[in-house]
Amino acid sequence: MNKNITIARSYYYEFFAIPFFFSENDTKFRVWKEELAYLKSSLLDEGDGKFFEILENFSFEEFKEEQNRLLFDYSYANVPLTASFYKDGRDDGTSKMIVINTLKKSKFRRDNNLCKDSEDFVGFIFYLMSSLLKEEVDKSNFLSTELFVNVVNEFIDEMIEFIKDSKFAKFFLALANLMESFFAFERSLLGITKPQKADFSVAKESIERQPYISKIASVRDKYDWSNLDI
Repeated sequence: MNKNITIARSYYYEFFAIPFFFSENDTKFRVWKEELAYLKSSLLDEGDGKFFEILENFSFEEFKEEQNRLLFDYSYANVPLTASFYKDGRDDGTSKMIVINTLKKSKFRRDNNLCKDSEDFVGFIFYLMSSLLKEEVDKSNFLSTELFVNVVNEFIDEMIEFIKDSKFAKFFLALANLMESFFAFERSLLGITKPQKADFSVAKESIERQPYISKIASVRDKYDWSNLDI
């Protein structure tokens, strides 16, 4: 695969990962804004331009306010933040084991002391995809494709749907639209079919049965991304 395309895909995954992490300051957000400027200069789809512009106009304070309301502040989270919840209706389920199995085949590891959240946390998965793709620029392994097929492809559409259904989403609505465009590109590039939408949602059924309380343990950045070559 073209190296420039692989690098660009890696940037997109890191770009999608950062907004799902709570940070005490704007350090990561400033890095994210730099990534935004780079990605905006070479659009996957001309229609994506307006969504980049919406995101570009958000300050760190405005972003944090929406992130808190949408992801962290409420006892009942609007958007499930683990891949397992979309698959099994609970955190720490099947998707966690799949991610762990992929990790075991790679040089990357989660630092248990610094990373209190699970391997199936969507932010961790996006960062891992980014790291795997960076490594694949110079090495002939395809663990990113394995992770995409077995995990990302299975939950991403419903997570986007959850974000779009939230009345609080403005920043994340623009992000979700960019995700929709990017993951359509990913599927086309990898020759992977979008999963058929199920007749019922395991995640929504579980939330209706018992309000979803995220297992994301704390509103602070707990990850040492140096271990993921970020």
